[in-house]
Amino acid sequence: MTYVVAEPCLSTIDRACVEVCPVACFYEGGDQLIIHPAECVDCDACRPVCPVSAIFVESEVPAEWHSFIAKNAEFVKGTPNLVLAKTKTEVEEAHQDTFAVCREAVAAAAAAPAAVAVEAKPEPAPAPAPAPAVDAPKVEAKPAAPPAVKKPEVPAPSKVEVKPAGPTELAPALYRRGMDLLREVVALQEAGRLPAEKVQEAEQMAKDLRAELTKAMGKENSVLADLEKKSITFRQGEELARALLRAIERIEFEHAFRAGRQKLMEYVGGSVVLGVITAFIGWMTARIVLAKPLSLGLPLTPSVLMSAILDSETLPLFAAFSALGGILSLFCLGALIAVCRSGQALMGIWRAREQKRLGLRSVEAEG
Repeated sequence: MTYVVAEPCLSTIDRACVEVCPVACFYEGGDQLIIHPAECVDCDACRPVCPVSAIFVESEVPAEWHSFIAKNAEFVKGTPNLVLAKTKTEVEEAHQDTFAVCREAVAAAAAAPAAVAVEAKPEPAPAPAPAPAVDAPKVEAKPAAPPAVKKPEVPAPSKVEVKPAGPTELAPALYRRGMDLLREVVALQEAGRLPAEKVQEAEQMAKDLRAELTKAMGKENSVLADLEKKSITFRQGEELARALLRAIERIEFEHAFRAGRQKLMEYVGGSVVLGVITAFIGWMTARIVLAKPLSLGLPLTPSVLMSAILDSETLPLFAAFSALGGILSLFCLGALIAVCRSGQALMGIWRAREQKRLGLRSVEAEG
């Protein structure tokens, strides 16, 4: 099984795939990049970085692009001087157009002079020496064998030496594991079933990715531009680590926000209940005090109300209900304070999330 570059590359030739290929099996194809089927090791490092999704496993090439399978294979077989594809960084540093580089490389390879076969002519056999006058036994001279004809040496196809993946490349296996974990975290998050174990695994993966980048760059913090200058895979690793942290940060925020909102609703509900009970106690107290003056048709003056409160029948009930109402009022005040604090805590969670987002955006902008 091998990988095939299909039609979307014709309008792009992005070359990000060349940056991440550990065996340098990409070649200039004139109007697109070509993968050498015998050199591809099926590492899958190139497919996820292609911005136009032009790279497919041979068995998964869409039906409308099946012709590119034969095109890739026939180009490799029919081109004697394959030209190794330049990286995106090399093209940008040379200020060249990526399409022109692809066309000119193939044109230069086609115009290279072919090796001319020169046949070596055999040297003439030396003339036999004259027979001596003295009678001697005659020895028949065997004709000298002609020299062997040397076959012309056919020059090997020109090819730049392949650089093996080393400390300037992020391990494809680590990147693949991180991508698989990110997809799993997002799927579980959408289903609402993301366990704490996956959150810890995502945090550890982000730490592992950044540990690899720190080891390669020689420092802990590097902006995306510096990472990309050294290797496109380093930038991809940092972006993957940030995506993992953003995914689990959203989950942690949702859990904290949900718990804070639930507490706030409990306090609000308790405050409402206490308020209703306190209002009912106040209404009963007022009814006890005003029952006698209203039944006698007396005006509600301060002296009349005071005499109604100090009445021997009214005073015990008024005192009891007033004490109960006072106690409930204190509880209502405490409940209102708890509601205010819960609301402030909920707003604090929201502000902390927004500040974290702004900080991450500023870091990405600097990168």
